[in-house]
Amino acid sequence: MYYIIGANGFLGSYILKSILEKTNEKIVACCRDISLVGNSLKNERVTWESLDICDFNAVKVFCNEHKDENKKVVYLAAYHNPDLVEKNPETAWNTNITALSFFLNAIKNVSAFYYPSSDSVYGNSINGKVFSESDETNPVNTYGKQKALAERIVITYGYQVVRYPFLIGTSLLSGKKHFYDYIVDNLKSEEGMDMFSNSYRSTISFKQAANYLVDLIEIGDKHPIVNISSDKALSKYEVGLLIARKLGLDEKFVRPVKVEDSEGIFVAKRASTTMMDNKLLKSVFNIDKICLEL
Repeated sequence: MYYIIGANGFLGSYILKSILEKTNEKIVACCRDISLVGNSLKNERVTWESLDICDFNAVKVFCNEHKDENKKVVYLAAYHNPDLVEKNPETAWNTNITALSFFLNAIKNVSAFYYPSSDSVYGNSINGKVFSESDETNPVNTYGKQKALAERIVITYGYQVVRYPFLIGTSLLSGKKHFYDYIVDNLKSEEGMDMFSNSYRSTISFKQAANYLVDLIEIGDKHPIVNISSDKALSKYEVGLLIARKLGLDEKFVRPVKVEDSEGIFVAKRASTTMMDNKLLKSVFNIDKICLEL
């Protein structure tokens, strides 16, 4: 039985889809407000339950009700937006650290527990540094620092962490667009899109991110941390060009801009470039190449 905590986001929707396609298992999918779950996320093998991870009484009840079931848990619930984390650090701490710790103590009969994290824990790739799982973390903002601490909590419990770069792909959620969808809309309308040309991440798609995670769970991989990323770091401008080419749209509407020209857009500091080493992931699955698949 799979348990997806915080299942109604972009990545959560792809993980649900991957589990349904790759396994015959049933899924308990949790989110704070199940009234917002669209039909696209509903399936006869998926049971949706309302759960606010910051409501400790509700977490106790939930964990007690499911204490006898053998669980493969993917814990996605988090306060994600770096700017909001910077503005509301106490709220973010309660969600990202306190609630996670409480949940880990409360949940029982767990055969696998995976915590999806972020390349934000690494910080900047200085002098072309490509980060491997064994490198020290050096986050540049509060969000990255909280993710790094959350990772250590999960690993100390004996569970697993996967680190993701920038993820992209069309939204599977009803009425909620992802960055990918806005790019497509702006290119089709010929309004165009400004995209950073000098900031690089080891970008992969939501589908790849979900499939590799489910595959790791299914084979019972026990590496404490695994980078799930592509071989080649790309700028968002390059990603925009790839999307335009895939859909046969005019590339001239993807406009390159420099990170330094965007000062004031973000509240929280961002790493300009973070590149990830994926040799461990490729060795686990005995594959030679991982490219962004849009």
